[in-house]
Amino acid sequence: MKKTVLVTGGKGFIGHRLTEALLKEGYKVRIVSRRPSKQKPLNPDVSIVQADYQDCASLQKAMEGCSMIYHLAAAIFGFNQEDFAKANTRSTQNMVCAANLTPGLERFVYVSSLAASGYATDPAQPRTEDMAPVPVSDYGITKLAGEKAVKTLKPSVKWTIVRPPIVYGKNDSGVSKIAAWVKRGLMVNTSGQGLFSFVYVDDLVRALTDIPKLPGTEGQIFFICEEQTYPWPVFIEKMAHAMGVQKPFMPNAPVWLLKLAACVYSCTARITGAQPALNYDKVREAIIPGHWICSGKKWQQISGQDFTSLEDGLKKSF
Repeated sequence: MKKTVLVTGGKGFIGHRLTEALLKEGYKVRIVSRRPSKQKPLNPDVSIVQADYQDCASLQKAMEGCSMIYHLAAAIFGFNQEDFAKANTRSTQNMVCAANLTPGLERFVYVSSLAASGYATDPAQPRTEDMAPVPVSDYGITKLAGEKAVKTLKPSVKWTIVRPPIVYGKNDSGVSKIAAWVKRGLMVNTSGQGLFSFVYVDDLVRALTDIPKLPGTEGQIFFICEEQTYPWPVFIEKMAHAMGVQKPFMPNAPVWLLKLAACVYSCTARITGAQPALNYDKVREAIIPGHWICSGKKWQQISGQDFTSLEDGLKKSF
């Protein structure tokens, strides 16, 4: 009999690929949705259940009969700290509340973020799992609070936390927005010469599906990423090459311009209801005097996983 896995954020960029991978592993997948689903999944091993992330009882009902949970649902953009706290902290606290009341649950995998750990001040010393977290944005602060909630799971539910940096791949909305500016031949460099870590989406999904199989992953935090780090202009140059276009002109953006752009995007988003491409929270992360880099050595040592290079990953993406 196939075991059932609950996936929050299963309709998203990472969640969709994770669902496909879990089906190949022989699981049934139950996707949590905030709203009633208008379409029935084509695969009989996939089901969609409506639940309220702000209600423990609703989530417990969704978890009934599940042996494992992948909690991916989160808010990357928000208008204020309360938006992030509701989507990233309280939702995770309620997921933990429900998990602690659900019999038969064995594993809980939480997808956090490098933002929960913070940035590195020294380019030669990427963030590692044993460093004290120093998040600088509301997103990072609320994701870290979610991590703390996960650590309160009952002993019978083994938890693992992963902190990916920038995740990219085919059909990612974030990469698509950047690609649109690359095609135009002009985009503002918001990060100067700061370094960044990346992970190709298929590599992240492989790590997520490997976690339950590997001993020593219980009660652990892992950065999942390619070990090489890159300046933002190099990332854009490699993207342009993968797209078959010229590298765009990239003037550096002063802080005042970033804040002005964040204001414009946020105001537009409030009017249209669309997700803002930039907000003050992202500006806080962009102007830090450091690097958004981490080391995946801890995971590589326990898993032996090889990672796709940024150049190859972008070729696959485009």
